[in-house]
Amino acid sequence: MSKTKLVHIGVRCTNLEKSLVFWRDALGLEISQQTENCFDLTDGFHNFRVFQHNGPDRPQHVSGMLDYLHIGVCVPNLEEAAERCLEMGFQIFSDGLGGEEVLDPRDIQDTAFKVEDPDGITVDITCSDQQWPGINI
Repeated sequence: MSKTKLVHIGVRCTNLEKSLVFWRDALGLEISQQTENCFDLTDGFHNFRVFQHNGPDRPQHVSGMLDYLHIGVCVPNLEEAAERCLEMGFQIFSDGLGGEEVLDPRDIQDTAFKVEDPDGITVDITCSDQQWPGINI
Protein backbone atom coordinates (compact mmCIF):
# COMPACT_ATOMS: atom_id res chain seq x y z
CA MET A 1 0.00 0.00 0.00
CA SER A 2 1.43 3.41 -0.90
CA LYS A 3 1.69 6.24 1.60
CA THR A 4 -0.59 9.24 1.59
CA LYS A 5 1.27 12.34 0.42
CA LEU A 6 0.46 15.97 1.08
CA VAL A 7 0.44 17.54 -2.39
CA HIS A 8 -1.73 20.67 -2.29
CA ILE A 9 -2.57 23.60 -0.02
CA GLY A 10 -4.98 26.35 -1.06
CA VAL A 11 -5.42 29.80 0.45
CA ARG A 12 -8.28 32.16 -0.34
CA CYS A 13 -6.69 35.59 -0.12
CA THR A 14 -8.26 39.01 0.25
CA ASN A 15 -5.81 40.60 -2.22
CA LEU A 16 -4.47 38.21 -4.85
CA GLU A 17 -1.74 40.55 -6.13
CA LYS A 18 -0.32 41.23 -2.63
CA SER A 19 -0.38 37.52 -1.86
CA LEU A 20 1.39 36.73 -5.11
CA VAL A 21 4.15 39.24 -4.25
CA PHE A 22 4.60 37.51 -0.88
CA TRP A 23 4.58 33.87 -1.98
CA ARG A 24 6.34 34.27 -5.35
CA ASP A 25 8.68 37.24 -4.90
CA ALA A 26 9.51 37.24 -1.18
CA LEU A 27 9.54 33.47 -0.64
CA GLY A 28 10.52 32.24 -4.11
CA LEU A 29 7.75 29.84 -5.11
CA GLU A 30 7.36 29.50 -8.89
CA ILE A 31 4.14 29.94 -10.86
CA SER A 32 3.21 26.67 -12.55
CA GLN A 33 -0.19 27.77 -13.84
CA GLN A 34 -2.53 30.72 -13.61
CA THR A 35 -6.11 31.58 -14.41
CA GLU A 36 -8.04 34.82 -13.99
CA ASN A 37 -8.37 34.70 -10.19
CA CYS A 38 -5.95 31.94 -9.26
CA PHE A 39 -2.23 31.18 -9.22
CA ASP A 40 -0.80 27.70 -8.74
CA LEU A 41 2.65 28.01 -7.19
CA THR A 42 5.11 25.20 -6.63
CA ASP A 43 8.41 24.26 -5.04
CA GLY A 44 8.67 21.40 -7.55
CA PHE A 45 7.00 18.90 -5.20
CA HIS A 46 3.88 20.56 -3.78
CA ASN A 47 1.11 22.68 -5.24
CA PHE A 48 0.28 25.87 -3.35
CA ARG A 49 -2.75 27.66 -4.77
CA VAL A 50 -3.62 31.26 -3.96
CA PHE A 51 -6.96 32.43 -5.24
CA GLN A 52 -9.09 35.50 -4.75
CA HIS A 53 -11.69 35.34 -2.01
CA ASN A 54 -14.95 36.62 -3.51
CA GLY A 55 -17.35 35.89 -0.68
CA PRO A 56 -18.57 38.10 2.16
CA ASP A 57 -16.00 40.00 4.23
CA ARG A 58 -14.00 37.67 6.42
CA PRO A 59 -13.13 38.35 10.04
CA GLN A 60 -9.53 39.43 10.56
CA HIS A 61 -7.11 36.52 10.90
CA VAL A 62 -5.82 35.86 14.43
CA SER A 63 -2.03 35.75 14.32
CA GLY A 64 0.98 35.28 16.56
CA MET A 65 0.75 32.70 19.31
CA LEU A 66 -3.05 32.65 18.87
CA ASP A 67 -3.05 31.65 15.19
CA TYR A 68 -4.97 28.60 14.10
CA LEU A 69 -3.05 28.13 10.88
CA HIS A 70 0.59 28.50 10.02
CA ILE A 71 2.71 27.19 7.16
CA GLY A 72 6.38 26.16 7.11
CA VAL A 73 8.80 26.92 4.26
CA CYS A 74 12.45 25.89 3.89
CA VAL A 75 14.69 28.36 2.01
CA PRO A 76 18.31 27.93 0.86
CA ASN A 77 19.53 31.13 2.55
CA LEU A 78 17.80 32.48 5.65
CA GLU A 79 19.42 35.95 5.64
CA GLU A 80 18.60 36.54 1.98
CA ALA A 81 14.98 35.49 2.54
CA ALA A 82 14.73 37.82 5.54
CA GLU A 83 16.17 40.72 3.53
CA ARG A 84 13.70 40.11 0.66
CA CYS A 85 10.78 40.01 3.07
CA LEU A 86 11.85 43.27 4.67
CA GLU A 87 12.50 44.98 1.32
CA MET A 88 8.95 44.09 0.29
CA GLY A 89 7.45 45.45 3.51
CA PHE A 90 6.94 42.22 5.46
CA GLN A 91 8.15 42.32 9.08
CA ILE A 92 10.12 39.34 10.38
CA PHE A 93 9.74 38.19 13.95
CA SER A 94 10.06 35.35 16.43
CA ASP A 95 7.55 34.16 18.99
CA GLY A 96 9.09 35.09 22.31
CA LEU A 97 7.58 34.55 25.71
CA GLY A 98 5.94 37.97 25.49
CA GLY A 99 4.56 37.39 22.00
CA GLU A 100 5.97 38.58 18.69
CA GLU A 101 9.50 39.97 18.91
CA VAL A 102 10.65 41.93 15.84
CA LEU A 103 13.95 40.67 14.40
CA ASP A 104 16.73 42.41 12.51
CA PRO A 105 17.97 40.07 9.73
CA ARG A 106 21.58 40.78 10.73
CA ASP A 107 20.80 39.41 14.18
CA ILE A 108 19.21 36.11 13.18
CA GLN A 109 21.00 33.66 15.45
CA ASP A 110 18.64 30.75 14.98
CA THR A 111 17.77 28.67 11.94
CA ALA A 112 14.31 30.19 11.54
CA PHE A 113 12.13 33.27 11.68
CA LYS A 114 8.44 34.03 11.17
CA VAL A 115 6.65 36.40 8.81
CA GLU A 116 2.97 37.01 8.08
CA ASP A 117 1.47 36.89 4.60
CA PRO A 118 -0.88 39.75 3.56
CA ASP A 119 -3.84 37.97 5.18
CA GLY A 120 -2.03 37.43 8.50
CA ILE A 121 -1.14 33.76 8.04
CA THR A 122 2.05 33.05 9.98
CA VAL A 123 4.80 31.46 7.89
CA ASP A 124 7.75 29.74 9.60
CA ILE A 125 10.85 30.27 7.46
CA THR A 126 13.82 27.98 8.01
CA CYS A 127 17.02 26.94 6.27
CA SER A 128 17.28 23.70 8.25
CA ASP A 129 16.11 20.39 6.83
CA GLN A 130 15.73 19.22 10.44
CA GLN A 131 13.07 21.81 11.43
CA TRP A 132 10.06 19.53 11.08
CA PRO A 133 10.05 15.81 11.94
CA GLY A 134 9.36 13.38 9.10
CA ILE A 135 10.47 15.72 6.29
CA ASN A 136 13.12 14.69 3.77
CA ILE A 137 14.27 17.66 1.71
